[in-house]
Amino acid sequence: MDPTRSPAVDRRALLRTEVGRFRARESRRVFDVSVHVGVLGGDRDSFVVRAQDLPAVDAALRADMLSALLEDAPGQWCTAWLARPGTPEPHDLDLQWLAAAGTAFGMHGRPLEGFFALTRTGWRDVRTGESRVWKRLRL
Repeated sequence: MDPTRSPAVDRRALLRTEVGRFRARESRRVFDVSVHVGVLGGDRDSFVVRAQDLPAVDAALRADMLSALLEDAPGQWCTAWLARPGTPEPHDLDLQWLAAAGTAFGMHGRPLEGFFALTRTGWRDVRTGESRVWKRLRL
């Protein structure tokens, strides 16, 4: 890694790349929410929550889903993110999944180094509120 670049700058670049990949994969405006655990820009495991199932997904089930993703995951996987429709403005789903991630990572004795909400237009760090939005993202 270049010593002149801070980890925050590297994380922003990785999030930008993740948004670009997400836009390339998902062209619809309305789609199901997915939760990911892994390394930004690298390996990950994910779970898709169907829209019709969202009302039945409570706090315990969210924590169980994330815990299952972490069960056999490598130890360096300390980041989670949510890919959802809409804009990167604060949303109730973001906070619900952040709480579940905190519980699941704690159950597995891992630090939660970052939790992000990604949309087709940008990203938000759910813990700090930092965000970035693009009208035309060029990679």
